[in-house]
Amino acid sequence: MIHPETMKIKMTKAKKTLGAMLPAAAALALAACSGCATISASKAGRLDGIDMKGAAGELREHVCLSTTGEYILWTIPLGSGRFNWNEETKTLETETAWFSDCVGIAELQEALLKYAGARNCDVVDVSYFDSDVSYAGVSYEGLLGMLFGSSNMGVSAVLVPRKAAINN
Repeated sequence: MIHPETMKIKMTKAKKTLGAMLPAAAALALAACSGCATISASKAGRLDGIDMKGAAGELREHVCLSTTGEYILWTIPLGSGRFNWNEETKTLETETAWFSDCVGIAELQEALLKYAGARNCDVVDVSYFDSDVSYAGVSYEGLLGMLFGSSNMGVSAVLVPRKAAINN
């Protein structure tokens, strides 16, 4: 039989451990609900020697921008990725926008044009992508998962120095 004093010490340790784990679990849950925004670009020289219809001369870089948002009932945003233009550094920055929906073609197009303009480039070979994910399959009988959804949109383009772009 366990002595009552030993049991009291074990319970105190368990409460402290649980108390430390709850904020970590809450932070993990919040991070899982956050959206994100990403910027991916090819390194200089990766497009050397490639000819592309609609572009004359050199191709500067291939760039891909994407944003993801998490939603309750597909309509109430929990968080989404957002692009912000930093006027001081002339760069595109990313952040999570809580309880707002920044996933959309207009936001992506604006970010892409600012990114290209900062490099004195035009965009060619632009393509958009869009995907939605339901979490119905990952919860008991799908009931909890049906409450949540995720949306991802992106744009991909090749940047061409302005003097080399051709109007089609």
